[in-house]
Amino acid sequence: MSETEKLKNIPLFRNFSAEMLKEFSSSFKPSAYAAGDIIFKERSAGDSLYIIVSGEVVIEKAMDEEGREFKTLAILAAGDFFGEMALIDKAARFAQARASGDSALYEVNRQQFFSFIKDHAETGVGVISEIMRTVFRRLQHTSSELTMLFDLSRQLLVQHKSPAEFFSTVLSEMNIYLEGSWNVKGYSYNMFNEEYEEVYSRESFAPAGEPRVLPARPESGWTNESTYTLVCSADRRALACAVFERSEKLSAVEKNNLATIFNTISSIAGSAMINIEHQAEAAMLEKLKNRKNTI
Repeated sequence: MSETEKLKNIPLFRNFSAEMLKEFSSSFKPSAYAAGDIIFKERSAGDSLYIIVSGEVVIEKAMDEEGREFKTLAILAAGDFFGEMALIDKAARFAQARASGDSALYEVNRQQFFSFIKDHAETGVGVISEIMRTVFRRLQHTSSELTMLFDLSRQLLVQHKSPAEFFSTVLSEMNIYLEGSWNVKGYSYNMFNEEYEEVYSRESFAPAGEPRVLPARPESGWTNESTYTLVCSADRRALACAVFERSEKLSAVEKNNLATIFNTISSIAGSAMINIEHQAEAAMLEKLKNRKNTI
């Protein structure tokens, strides 16, 4: 496949003629990254836009000074682009970009980009508009995630009887952030019989086919184009899991955006459930201590 044919599949260049694609592609610097390679680091200087030809790139934010833990902000796939703020405003990279799988990218720097836009003003307006639409969509996703995290943080301040009750409440709170019709089932892990027990259920549509059976050891991730399994664990212990099933198939962009939200929920809920267990154990020990003193 020629470079021009590859570019035709990228939404950013949907209005380009074959001649323009050929001309613009001459400004690109093709590059390849293996899984785990860092494309650029947080706070580094840069003035290039990156376009994903194939593979997958994770945009992530460091959670500590040493850069050992990261929060996934976005998962981008073929046809997506990133680094637009450095291209437009020469801003330092606000997050790290890492190839999560073997990936092929195009890189175009600021000078070459705006030189082309200047020479092809009409097409340039379409390119800038597409970039801004994508930026606004990402901002909307971030806004929804922040609002959801605020609602979730309120639950962290409430006294819950058990981890199962907390997890059920979290799933109920998430409903307003799921667009479309969703069926959601939540399970709490019982360490005594080593099984997941249902603690939450919400059905918005009649599922097709046979009822889904939860695997003995579920794993987080998309199982198909409309179903996601969320697993909560901490200290190498299974705590809970939930299955989210949408009535309609999701696009790659929707799946990636939801995956970042589900990952956030999994991490926060797992830590919170461990704390609730510790609080329940402490309360029980105090109760036994007081009973012993009154005998």
